[in-house]
This record gives sequence, structure tokens and C-alpha cells, in this order.
Amino acid sequence: MPEDNKYKIRNQIWIEAAMFYSEAYQSIKKSSSAINTLLRCLQKRKWGRAKFHGKKQNVYYDEGFIFPYTEAKALNISGTTQHWENLRKLVEVGFLDVVHQGGWYQKNEREKDYSVYKLSDRWRKYNTPEFIIIEKPKALPDSFHIQKNITKKKLKVTSLERSGQLRQSEGDKAKSTKYRLRQSEGDKTAIKNRQSLAITA
Repeated sequence: MPEDNKYKIRNQIWIEAAMFYSEAYQSIKKSSSAINTLLRCLQKRKWGRAKFHGKKQNVYYDEGFIFPYTEAKALNISGTTQHWENLRKLVEVGFLDVVHQGGWYQKNEREKDYSVYKLSDRWRKYNTPEFIIIEKPKALPDSFHIQKNITKKKLKVTSLERSGQLRQSEGDKAKSTKYRLRQSEGDKTAIKNRQSLAITA
């Protein structure tokens, strides 16, 4: 259980048999972190009781919810990168849809642009021709992704090497002939002697 009470949800977690045996579920069952993320999403859905054909049944409301990294950390589900991968995978196989993709920028702690998700039934047709493929968009711009930054820096260094614009070290700098070397006292005396000889001659 999470130590922080604000992340405790009292809702029971219901998973129907069709979901448990589905190909979508089988595709993620090797990752306990992804399974825990899915169970938490199922726990987040709101529901009530309503009568259908004279019998009371659970009715789930199709509402969006957020699942920030801080919540995942408090629940010991995964690290930041793994949490993003879990959500991406759940969208990929049809358990989740992205209602709103949050941004990487936040003005301050009180104004955070969280991503909003909702549970989806696309998983029922996963791995069939009727399955609707949806990909989770990136939350960060390309300039913030590590691999692209590494590639960009390598290209920049190569470009500089080719154009000869790499900064030289102090040892690489050629000695300029414009620098004036300080004359010693002996040199000054020799100059005076040469001048005296020239006058006498």
C-alpha cells in the first residue's frame, strides 16, 4: 500500500474474464509493472449500481483520469521511463485511449498539464483486422529525447571537424611573429657599441 494517503483508492478492482483471456492481456502479462498499471487504471474508473431487466448491475462511467509519475512512484509501480512505457503499451494494445496528451512544460507546481486517459474496449479486437491502432504521442519535443540529442551532438562535432572550426588548445596555437621579445641588458649594450662605431667611422 502507498504510504501517502492521497493515492489510496478504496474502489474494488474488477476484471472481466474476456479481458483476462484476451490476446491483449496475454501480450502484457510478462511485465508485472504493466499489469499493475492496468489494474490501477481499472481501479480508477468510477461506477455505480443500476437496474437492467430487473437486476442490479455495475454501471461504469466513461470518464477520463490522470495517472502522473508521482502516483506511480508512490505505488511502487515503476520508474519514470517504465511508467511511460507501460501507459504507451496499454494504449497500443487497446486498454487505454488518450483523451488529452499532457505537455512537457509546466508554469509552476499548481499548473501542471497532465495527460488524461480513459479505459477503452479496443482490446477486444486486438490482433484482428478490425483492431483500431492508436499510438500514444510523445510528451516531450524531439530536442528533449536522449537518443536524438546524442545523434545531434555527433553530427555537430563531425561538421565542425570538417569545417576546421574546432577550438585549438593553447599548445596548438602557432607562435605569432608579431610578438616582441624583450631585449636583455647585454643586447642593449651591443646596440650602443655598434652605433658608436658607426659615428666614429
